[in-house]
Amino acid sequence: MFNLPILAYGITHLTDARYFAAWHPDYLCFPLGDAGLTPDYFLAIREWVEGPVCVAELGADAGANFPPDVLHERGITHVMLDHGSSYVAGSDLTVLTRIPVAGYQSAADVAEQLGEVAGTVVLDFTDGGITWSDLLEGHPFTADMLQAMTGDRQAYLRIDLTPDDVAQARQLLPGLAFRGSSEEKVGYKSFDELDGLFDVLV
Repeated sequence: MFNLPILAYGITHLTDARYFAAWHPDYLCFPLGDAGLTPDYFLAIREWVEGPVCVAELGADAGANFPPDVLHERGITHVMLDHGSSYVAGSDLTVLTRIPVAGYQSAADVAEQLGEVAGTVVLDFTDGGITWSDLLEGHPFTADMLQAMTGDRQAYLRIDLTPDDVAQARQLLPGLAFRGSSEEKVGYKSFDELDGLFDVLV
């Protein structure tokens, strides 16, 4: 078990799903739609993993094709939406929100976005090319400011960092988010880089 909460998203195959599930994340998130999975494949993969909440990611091209009542009827309880999405989830679905963070944004900008949504959030710093080293140098704001913004809410950071960074920053990070990627061949993928990070988190 980790001493930091983790979430994995962008998962499109069983290899990633089983790997991340073995590290006991809170959430595993799977994109639905043309660039992701069908609901049937999502539900099939869900049967193979135990423990984490399985979440349907709905991008701009997917939301209209998967109305809340259809997802609810299929037994899907959680969705991930991008900040500013027009998708109306209704009361039957629990919403996680991904908030991309750009290098030109201030702490006040991000705090405002956080204030616009309720529930769990993923702050995606990789979307703006921001690393943990950048935060330590105060760009676009400091790690202390980030900690103050997230407070006690359930938040996960998607950010580039090294095992040494994790050892240094574990007291400041609310949680970490990892993104899935394609297999090298069907049923096989090297996880050496992630293993190095996860070994520090245990």
